[in-house]
Amino acid sequence: MNEWLEFIGTGVTVFITLYVLARILSKKLISQMTLFDFIAGITLGSMTATTFLSDNVTLARGALGLLTFAALVLLIDYLTLKSLAIRKLVNSQPTVLMDNGRIIIKNMKKVRFNVDELIAELRKAGVFQFSDVQTAILETDGSVSVLRKAQFSPITPLDLKLDPHPVTFSHVVMVQGKVLPDQLNASGYSEAWLEDRLQSHGVSNRKDVLVAQVNTDGTLFIETMK
Repeated sequence: MNEWLEFIGTGVTVFITLYVLARILSKKLISQMTLFDFIAGITLGSMTATTFLSDNVTLARGALGLLTFAALVLLIDYLTLKSLAIRKLVNSQPTVLMDNGRIIIKNMKKVRFNVDELIAELRKAGVFQFSDVQTAILETDGSVSVLRKAQFSPITPLDLKLDPHPVTFSHVVMVQGKVLPDQLNASGYSEAWLEDRLQSHGVSNRKDVLVAQVNTDGTLFIETMK
């Protein structure tokens, strides 16, 4: 029984420790990562496994090692914010893969990026012809930024000399029958207004609402559970 309790306690400790450290080290470890972020994530996982699964490392020593490593990562992150030289040292530099519709072969070879990968990244950006591309850049986090040639770029209101209304967010104000007060306040409408809108949509019981969203034009989208 004691062994099982120790096992369960270790699992809970691992989860809490990793969660706290991940929150401290920011969301970068769970998003697209730079080389430094990738190494930091792998090392953190390896140290955690060694700490909690090895009989040769005490919990106190392992925890101290994890905290030391987390402090080092935070220090390097701080230094990269303050120093361009350190930022260049820690992070790789963006690489131009295409320029004026032409693939730069030497740069592709330099970063070991093949044509199939380039085609896939262009498709993700909504580009299906090489000739439409002005510039394609491989960013430090592994993503590819694509700039279309002017003649293939989407038309904007500025191109048409229009003065559009400011873009606003829509707000989800109800989920599974529950009103979300903060979202409702942010939308600029009251609960009385929401109730009136629900009634006009034939919804008499809030519990019947799966989701309700105030659109940017002030209308209310409602999806019921029925």
